[in-house]
Amino acid sequence: MPENVDTQNQESKPVKTNAWTKNIVNDLDAPLFYSPRAIWGFSVFFTVIFGAVLLASNLTDKKAKWMVIGFGILYSAFAIVVMDLLRQPSRGLAIGLNGGGALILTNIFWSKYVGMETKFRTKPIWKPLIISMLIAIPYILVLILAAGKRN
Repeated sequence: MPENVDTQNQESKPVKTNAWTKNIVNDLDAPLFYSPRAIWGFSVFFTVIFGAVLLASNLTDKKAKWMVIGFGILYSAFAIVVMDLLRQPSRGLAIGLNGGGALILTNIFWSKYVGMETKFRTKPIWKPLIISMLIAIPYILVLILAAGKRN
């Protein structure tokens, strides 16, 4: 057989080949997961708890699920304490702290519980995005109202 002929099933080939998407496939036998990119985005733009819930929903082992969710809660609490200790916290610092938690979720926990070479299909993010926004918007409104009362 010629060396340049691909003998793999077309459906098991990665859809794209950058670092974020290299393991995404169209194979219907592959598990359906929220991608590391989705987990990272939810962690950075909402909080690490949101990203941890997405990663935990990818897992079947209950102990692993609770480890990931526990990390998300503890890390988010840590970030809140750090931000509270600073008199003039910035959005940049909040995003940086959340980014650190996102990196831990997408590198350490994903590697340990999913596997860096696991091939998967991606779950749509619309449902968790709507839920996250429904949770975040009232919280942001309360923060704005509280800040207005202080001034």
